[in-house]
Amino acid sequence: MEKLGPEFRFDYGLFEKKISLISNELKESKFDPETLKEGILSMGYEVEDLKLEKFEGETNFLAVDSSIGNLELRYNALWGLHAITLNATFDREQHPDPLTNGKIWYRDLMYNSYLDLGIFIPYRNIEERSDLIRIKKEFDSLIDSHKELEEGIDFLLIDGSLYTIMRKFNLRRDLRDTDEYHNALNSYNSLLKTGKIVAMVEDSHSTDITRKLGMEFTNLSLFDLILEENQYIAEKKNDIWICHIKLPSKELTYVPSRKSKPLVVRWEFSYTDFRSDLERLAYIWSLEDDIFHPQIYPLRIADYLTRKIRIGGVLKKLAEENDLELRYREGRES
Repeated sequence: MEKLGPEFRFDYGLFEKKISLISNELKESKFDPETLKEGILSMGYEVEDLKLEKFEGETNFLAVDSSIGNLELRYNALWGLHAITLNATFDREQHPDPLTNGKIWYRDLMYNSYLDLGIFIPYRNIEERSDLIRIKKEFDSLIDSHKELEEGIDFLLIDGSLYTIMRKFNLRRDLRDTDEYHNALNSYNSLLKTGKIVAMVEDSHSTDITRKLGMEFTNLSLFDLILEENQYIAEKKNDIWICHIKLPSKELTYVPSRKSKPLVVRWEFSYTDFRSDLERLAYIWSLEDDIFHPQIYPLRIADYLTRKIRIGGVLKKLAEENDLELRYREGRES
């Protein structure tokens, strides 16, 4: 041990040695894309081609995203939620971006902002029930905005996985006696009846397909290896079509002579006749400047707007103003 003093230090060289060993191990990991592709095809998957072509007419989107925060009190806990629905029409014309000085391929951007707050009764399974509250409120917001617009919505966009949400309902049997479980399930089923749902997954860490091949990395990494640009693989799971797509490279606006790398994404569809819609959405994505995110503009902006209000800070402020006894100093936000 060393004597404690102002010049506290740690052995950074140990980290350097460790990362050197790990780097050598990782660099030795090489995969044969053709062998992996043969393995995928032998499992019954089919590689399909995308046709990114201009199409006639407009496309009207309604997107939703939300943020939820919890605040622990001395004897209970609060939750607060902010959901945004955004309506936008793609018409293949460039319009001023209402949030920046740039241009976008959408017009008539309109939004609804939904705020809600409540208390957890009984005081248990806070994190799990918080997620169920988020699902219900987010989907209810989308349904309400859809009713308000009455007609003309081509696609309802959500951030995240429909399939994962459905699995939560099947796996969390311990929550079936809670109001949050039944309310979220009812909202999920109602949303599926509302229109064409397209789920665009921000970060997919699923490994179910790669594990069948004896691999230890994500499905997205696998499809990045075996798919060519503008190819995809689709599979149906519990009435949800899960598509892994290799979206095309784009010219970099700041370096015209260079292109971005193709982006592998996971999109999900709530209906069977999705293939022409997949090509339409991929074409729209290809026109946008963003090269990192799997979502198209309306969903990205809904996500951005939910972050304009820091729910954890709002809950703490309200608790202090109303003399509610805090258990912890900070709220947690997801």
